[in-house]
Amino acid sequence: MKNFIATKYQNMSSPMGESKVINKSSFPTINLGIGDLDITTDKIIIEKAYKDALNGHTHYTDPAGYLELRKEICKYHKENFKNYNFSTDEVLVTSGACHGLYLLFKTILNPNDEIILLSPFFAVYSDAIKLSDGIPVIVETKFENKFQLIKEDIEKKITNKTKAIILNSPCNPTGVCYNLESLNIIKELAIKYDLLVIADDVYDFYSFEKNFTPIYTLPDMKERTISVCSFSKDFAMTGWRIGYIIGQKDILECMNFINQSIVYSPVAISQRAALYALKEFKRIKETQVPLFRERVMYAYKRIKQISFLDCVKPQGGIYLFINIEKTKMTSIEFTNFLIENYGIVTIPGDGFGTPGFIRIACTVNIETLKEAFDRIEKLIFE
Repeated sequence: MKNFIATKYQNMSSPMGESKVINKSSFPTINLGIGDLDITTDKIIIEKAYKDALNGHTHYTDPAGYLELRKEICKYHKENFKNYNFSTDEVLVTSGACHGLYLLFKTILNPNDEIILLSPFFAVYSDAIKLSDGIPVIVETKFENKFQLIKEDIEKKITNKTKAIILNSPCNPTGVCYNLESLNIIKELAIKYDLLVIADDVYDFYSFEKNFTPIYTLPDMKERTISVCSFSKDFAMTGWRIGYIIGQKDILECMNFINQSIVYSPVAISQRAALYALKEFKRIKETQVPLFRERVMYAYKRIKQISFLDCVKPQGGIYLFINIEKTKMTSIEFTNFLIENYGIVTIPGDGFGTPGFIRIACTVNIETLKEAFDRIEKLIFE
């Protein structure tokens, strides 16, 4: 029946290129692949959302999202970030950040328009752009520069077809938080070439060294920034599938128009949970973020002690992006080797636009991370 599938989908593969190799070892499997937090959504959020469902929040909502939730989103950003003011008609609630990105690409892209991706990048970007008839243009950032940005490398990839630049900080997969110099590079280029900046702010809680600085808040950036936000990682709500977009009203109205032919409105019960999550954000952030900081820093320390691995010190996020070039294997070979022989699931760097690396997600406890690195430490590469 494959002949009935559209041609462009007939050779599709998973965006992150997860290994199809199975664990043939005597070791139990340790999954450091998908970034799904291993903690359950806070009990108070669940209980309040459940009560709201019993009280009738089981119907379609405003396609843009509950007004009450959008007001709470405005309040959260205004109170926590300098110069982050917007109105409820500049917020669109979506069924997760990936859903929001897809709607955005469908809204802004004409055939063969280009969007610049800063590699390593979240693997879904590239496929979502292609599905929207756009062209992803990859700009490599350098391991030796700690993946911070170099203006000349980006500027030479800008053409008259360039529509936008995607910025993800803290970054999935590297854990890098772009410094003010890098943010200003994006700002300068966006203004000079009249580009949109798509800010993937999904990991805004997880900035370990400094307070998170949204590029939206820099002078002259509100008018050309679309912020993509999610409750998945900040509030351990991956399964609720709820996020939101902040941006100019005309762009959001078009996104909303498209979305009404797809899901019409975000899930009512998930919106109620999101509302209560924001009301509880201080308590949740204070308990959840230190847990993942501890894991990430433990993993980083172990990586730096293994001669054939290397890694940029993570400044945020829940991932580490590990340089495996000294193994003399490709990313895919090493990923397959780990799962087949040692039961450790990782993601090859190729899907993130950067071969020679693997990504691990610190979504298991430190005892499990210790077991994983104890296994890896026994490997010998000449």
